[in-house]
Amino acid sequence: MEFIRSEAQDKTIPFDMDTPIETMKIDSIDVINVVFKVEEEYKVAIDLPSDSKFDTIGDFVRALAHFVPTTDKA
Repeated sequence: MEFIRSEAQDKTIPFDMDTPIETMKIDSIDVINVVFKVEEEYKVAIDLPSDSKFDTIGDFVRALAHFVPTTDKA
């Protein structure tokens, strides 16, 4: 979620998975920047539909998490 905070207009706003995305003042360019950061960090390609809409931070995080491989340490 720090990738999201890094793009927020006001970095002091507390947020969690239930926070409405507009509360963070994240626009479409910010979403693209977060996607690029996640792609770079995890060496993945994220292909979200161009009409993707996210109501909450959790919606956005879950959409991104779908593309990030998990490590199974069992």
